[in-house]
Amino acid sequence: MKRTLSLLLALTLAAALLVCPASAATSGSPWLQLDGQSVSLQGLAGRYTAVQITLNLNREAAGSFEFAPTLSTGDTHTTYTVSGNSLTLYIASKSALGLTNALPLGSLAAQGLTVASVPSLKLVNVGPNDTEEFTASGLTIKTAPTQGGGYDPDPGWDNGWDNSWGSGVTRYPVQAASGTAGGSVQFSTTHAAPGETVIVTASPNSGYILNSLAVTDSQGRGVAVSGLGGGKWSFVMPSSAVTVAVTFTPTQPASLPFRDVAQGDWFREAVAYVYDTKLMNGTSPDLFSPWATTTRGMIVTILYRYEGSPAAGGASFPDVPQGEYYAAPVAWAAANGVVNGYETGLFEPQNPITREQMAAILYRYAQRKGLDVSGRADLSLYADAGQVSPYAVDAMAWAVHTGLITGVDSTTLQPGGSAVRAQVATILMRFCQYAQAH
Repeated sequence: MKRTLSLLLALTLAAALLVCPASAATSGSPWLQLDGQSVSLQGLAGRYTAVQITLNLNREAAGSFEFAPTLSTGDTHTTYTVSGNSLTLYIASKSALGLTNALPLGSLAAQGLTVASVPSLKLVNVGPNDTEEFTASGLTIKTAPTQGGGYDPDPGWDNGWDNSWGSGVTRYPVQAASGTAGGSVQFSTTHAAPGETVIVTASPNSGYILNSLAVTDSQGRGVAVSGLGGGKWSFVMPSSAVTVAVTFTPTQPASLPFRDVAQGDWFREAVAYVYDTKLMNGTSPDLFSPWATTTRGMIVTILYRYEGSPAAGGASFPDVPQGEYYAAPVAWAAANGVVNGYETGLFEPQNPITREQMAAILYRYAQRKGLDVSGRADLSLYADAGQVSPYAVDAMAWAVHTGLITGVDSTTLQPGGSAVRAQVATILMRFCQYAQAH
């Protein structure tokens, strides 16, 4: 039924446009206003009975995409067609449209979807038998004004991206790369001025994790991104449109061989990730042992694998004999400042890793990788913050800030508590996400 109505409405509008000879607009160029995901035409100077407008979206409108039209009741009807990332709206009415210089079109229902450009607009006038036709050289996209602002009275195209207010500040588009699957990405704003901070929220679907997040300007140059924790990142807007490329990857292989990791377990996603990426193995062919403690030797070995198992000399600790599985990893980690031994001169590879030791090791490793480790959480919010060892204070504050380590509850960190394998898998997955995003 919807398809039939769409066809009839499109044919009706096409007939109207064919009967009326096309001419250049003489009433000034309208512009498209974006208010979140709501879309409207502004600056209309005539009375119209039909509208045809094509919107190029920031990515392909596929799957569950819906456009919720505003004008689809009474004697006004709206329908639309979608092809790739192109959305064409058809509006026909028995009465006049645009009497208040504004025409609401509807809302983009899909998360993270926005309008990137407007290649064409056709308006059928009520009075003179004429059709006004606009192309990309005469159309502008503007976002809703901030408090105290006003629209630029001269909506010039400005090389395709004039989104300025009364202050004359140009705002450039923020758009997601096409083909994002396995999750969604949202922005604090769809257009931003140079120097403005934009927040990106990446939300993986169930069974997926964030694999990478990168921002590039219109010339393909990378824009620095900072992790805020909780699935949020930020960047400072350059003097250019930007594209945010986010990839999500499945966290679960076709099947996990571990009979002690159930489908609904909170750690299953992390276990699947570390197993699939070969960072962690099971304790036996069919057991992961999620509640078993993790030793210092195991943690260093995992990071060593993540680094690609580089060549390493002999370990400098007397309790790390050659031939042990952790000998080369400990030698590499010690040589690169990732781990330190105890004051006794021993490494104690069989000791359970504590939460603060894990934070310190990841903090040092992140520094070695050149990652941003400047963020700090306020540890005073936790009742046991005073139990954090002096050497681990900065590391714990950073790990909590980035979301790598969270309190065991809202008021307790347990810095000296041991980290079981399920917790280690989760922390490692978060660290890999953080590293890939930076």
